Amino acid sequence: MTKQVPDADGARPSMLALAEVFKAVAHPVRAQVLDLLSHGESSIPELCEGTGEKASHLSRHLAQMRSQRLIECQRSEGRLMYRLACPEVANLLAAARSVLQAQVAAAVARTRYTPRRTYGTVAPQAAPRAAAATGPATFSDEQFAELEHTLASRAVIADACEAIAARCGCTLDEAAKLLIMTAHKSNLTLRAAAARELQDQHGPRA
Repeated sequence: MTKQVPDADGARPSMLALAEVFKAVAHPVRAQVLDLLSHGESSIPELCEGTGEKASHLSRHLAQMRSQRLIECQRSEGRLMYRLACPEVANLLAAARSVLQAQVAAAVARTRYTPRRTYGTVAPQAAPRAAAATGPATFSDEQFAELEHTLASRAVIADACEAIAARCGCTLDEAAKLLIMTAHKSNLTLRAAAARELQDQHGPRA
């Protein structure tokens, strides 16, 4: 078996090629384009509408993904149509979503084991509400059971944490803790709090 020789930067050629694929996806607009194309081929105007980008800005993103053979295009009925170069490209987004969901689940699990905050000689249950809002959330056994039950809806929770992280400019760990505290203060399940966050983000439908 031939041993692969690392390149000057220490990476094997196959790893360099792999890194280039990830680099081609590493932009919100390009990820959004791939998501749109995973549902079927689209024209430039349709991609502009779906991403909110101008055609002039979108073209460089499309060119980068074409150079990595993630997407391809051909003319159909006078229109230039884009599509995924192969169905496996959609697996990149699915894998990324799985990683995000796992991160949120881990953040929720870590929050479960956060020690209760004490406030001097005052018992935790008698601590001021304002102080409790800024410290780690504490839950009863019943609330923990409810929290574990809502983890079956991790996709909704993950989307809400992503929305909170984008809105607040924080990490997913911090977003998960904010969502948990919101659910606790509003007496909602974690899934219900996540659904409300997503509804508030998108606003009322016309």
